[in-house]
Amino acid sequence: MYAIYEKKAGKTGQLSFFENEGDDFLDLNEAEEILRQMRKENPDEYECIADLRDGIRTARPSDTNGLFVFCQAGRYQQLFFLDEKGDVVSRDISRILGTIKCGKELAALELPKGCNATVMGALSRFGQEVRHRQSELEHTFSLSHGQRYVMRELRSLFGATDDQDEKARINVLERTFRGAIPKAVDKELNKIRRNSITGDNLLKKLGELYNAYSMRDWLDKKSNRFEDQAIPKIVCSEGLARI
Repeated sequence: MYAIYEKKAGKTGQLSFFENEGDDFLDLNEAEEILRQMRKENPDEYECIADLRDGIRTARPSDTNGLFVFCQAGRYQQLFFLDEKGDVVSRDISRILGTIKCGKELAALELPKGCNATVMGALSRFGQEVRHRQSELEHTFSLSHGQRYVMRELRSLFGATDDQDEKARINVLERTFRGAIPKAVDKELNKIRRNSITGDNLLKKLGELYNAYSMRDWLDKKSNRFEDQAIPKIVCSEGLARI
């Protein structure tokens, strides 16, 4: 949709990828049925697949460069299709599963150049999303009016930027200003709310408070039980290699 809006379809090839690979779809019910059938008819191969280590990587022939990456943190999972630059093209599970589906006769290829770096970039991106998701789940009901305003604006800024450094900065600010804070800091947040400070000005003001009150020390001392329970990891990935 972004490619259509920005009229970049012909340049990026994002829209043509799935057309080149066919219009096959494979929803989760079908995929689960394939696994159930394999477990019943070929239990040895099923167990071999189930016992594969996390992080396993492979490559397959394709007319288009790109990479599929499956990430997990606790119960939260994401399946990405990335272009050769590491940008997310699709998260459409049915379409991606239909594209990567193949028989066991298809031989694996060597990993494309730069594949490992792209996979690690995907893990970093996924980790940012996990931390953002976790921060949204933490005790929103107990926040003050000023904190709720700041959290809402930070979530909006997070969703509006593709800059990974800025996303990381926003995650730090969210974790810092969520939860128990001194009355003096809460008073400053209420001033921000009353003055309707948004955007870059909000980030600047929160950065000033972060430094003025040495809030990095607080952040280092906080125990984040969500991170302990849900460490982002790569389950598997598949590169696309032109032949």
